Amino acid sequence: MTVQSNLGFDIAGTEAERPSVGDDGVSFFNSTKGQLQTFDGSRSQWAGALQLAIATYDFAVNGGAIGDISLTTKIPDNAIIWDSFIDVVTTLTSATDAATVAIKTQAANDIVSAIAISDVGNPWDAGVHAGIPVGTAAAAIKMTAERIVTATVAVEALTAGKFHVGLLYAVTD
Repeated sequence: MTVQSNLGFDIAGTEAERPSVGDDGVSFFNSTKGQLQTFDGSRSQWAGALQLAIATYDFAVNGGAIGDISLTTKIPDNAIIWDSFIDVVTTLTSATDAATVAIKTQAANDIVSAIAISDVGNPWDAGVHAGIPVGTAAAAIKMTAERIVTATVAVEALTAGKFHVGLLYAVTD
């Protein structure tokens, strides 16, 4: 059973954290860094930190030209991307809906493979969709350098759309 505290406190005046005490130790959610950290009293060390990176594409801000579009969110060197999702707020469109869109971090098509926005089952219609890393070691991606989340548009320029890419990762060595 976990007991959630309603107490928030500042560490050095910069980071708000909320403690949660359970049978397996104490957890802190660091809202500034987006990290969940667990302290296991028997080991006397932090057990780990998962981080959630959110990268946003918005046609009104980023345009829709063919090529790579930097979503400016960085994933650190040695991060292992464990899970991913795409939250499409506004369905993507292009002149004839022939545009293809892919999302990459480490290598081409590693988060979302290129697929036409008109294709049945494409992840570019409004709603929440799974990316390629889906919470399994087999689908996880290990970063070999710091990288920026990038959308790759091909075939035809986009004319509208907005989405968020969520990446859950942990940094190792």
